[in-house]
Amino acid sequence: MTSSGVSSEYGRLTRVLLHKPGAEIGSCAKPSAVLHLRPIDPEIMSREYDDIATAYTRLGIEVIRLDSTPLSPDRNYLYNLMYCRDLFFMTPAGAIIGNMANNIRREEVLYARRALEELGISILHAIDGEGLFEGADALWINDRLVAIGIGNRTNMAAFAQIKAVLQRQGVAAVPLASHQTRTQHLLGTMQIVDRNLALVRTEIINPELIRLLEANGFNVITIPENDEVMARQAMNIVTIAPSTIVMTAGCPETRRLYRNAGLTVAAEIEISQLINGAGGLACATGIIARA
Repeated sequence: MTSSGVSSEYGRLTRVLLHKPGAEIGSCAKPSAVLHLRPIDPEIMSREYDDIATAYTRLGIEVIRLDSTPLSPDRNYLYNLMYCRDLFFMTPAGAIIGNMANNIRREEVLYARRALEELGISILHAIDGEGLFEGADALWINDRLVAIGIGNRTNMAAFAQIKAVLQRQGVAAVPLASHQTRTQHLLGTMQIVDRNLALVRTEIINPELIRLLEANGFNVITIPENDEVMARQAMNIVTIAPSTIVMTAGCPETRRLYRNAGLTVAAEIEISQLINGAGGLACATGIIARA
């Protein structure tokens, strides 16, 4: 098993980082103040996180639990720390640590860094200065090209830093302007599920994305803007092996679309409280290693 390192979005998933929130997740009187859509029920959240971890373990994926022991008196980080995908981006040689766009999330990356360092994973760079970067804005197009979404959460100052890190590994990076209004990250509009297969919310993306995918030999499956996608996070999936995914429960129309596209749905998991927090399964899953 590969202990760490990633160079695709579809290789067999072997190791992930998760954070299961505690009772504090339900303590905010005004959810919008901490970027949530609705109040979160801590007990339901706890059960759903146990189900996520159990599903991954059953599928042969090692689950690493993030240690949230405070590094400072500021406890605001706890409200969104469960969205581990945002906090770092893995390369074959190690991790790039993000720099969050919202002040209320700024300290979260310190906890991800501690977790990765305790695992012996090399920290190649931490985005600094004027750079803003969240890991869900970076996707491997192939093992020599990474696309970086530039928009609400990631800027060109961070792109320049990421590009320099990747160049040292012989990997190119391309910026893609994010014109979407219904998601915050590139991951929310595109999922690469196999070597030449991508799921794309074509109604809300920059057309440049389609041109990039087609130039690199991808077949594009259009995902419609329906209630399952917009309200149930049906495209907030995790690819665990080529053409094999884990998805949100209760999305039969999207599941049928995936199966018709040749995908295997390995598990369906209820994530009502992640949805209340304005995220989904992919947001919650920090990708540490793929085989």
